[in-house]
Amino acid sequence: MELVSKIFETLEISQLALLQLGVVIVLAFLLSTLLIRPILRTFEERENLSVKPVEESRRLLSEADEKSRQYDEALRKGAAEALARKRQAMDEASRAGRKQVEAVVEETNRKVEELKGRIAIEKDSAAALLRTEASKLSVEIAQKVLGRPVA
Repeated sequence: MELVSKIFETLEISQLALLQLGVVIVLAFLLSTLLIRPILRTFEERENLSVKPVEESRRLLSEADEKSRQYDEALRKGAAEALARKRQAMDEASRAGRKQVEAVVEETNRKVEELKGRIAIEKDSAAALLRTEASKLSVEIAQKVLGRPVA
C-alpha cells in the first residue's frame, strides 16, 4: 500500500482524484446497467421486429417461387401428357378409320366381282336366248316367205 501511495504522490494524484475515479467507475457501471443495456436491448428488439419479419417474408417468397416453379413444371408435364394421349387417340382413330375404309373397299371389290360374274352369266344367257330366238325367227320368216314348212 505504501508503494501505491508513493506512486500517487509521484504522479501527484490525490485521494480525491481516486475517489472521483471510483465514482466514475461506479457511475459507468450503473450507467451501463441501467441505461445502455436496456437501450441496446430495445434496439435489438426493434431489429428483431423489423429484420426478422423481412427475412421471414423473403423465405416465404422463395418458398412460394419454388412452389410456383413446381406447379408450372407439373402443368407443363400434364399438358405434354394430355397432348400425347390426344395424339395416341387420334392415331388409334385414324387406324380404325383406315381399317374401316379398307374393309369397305374390300367389300366393294368383292361385290363388283360378284356383279361382273352375274353380268357375264346374264350376258351368256341373253346371247343363248337371242340365238335361239334368231333361229326360230329365221325359220318362221323362211316359212312365210316360202309359204311352206321348213325343217
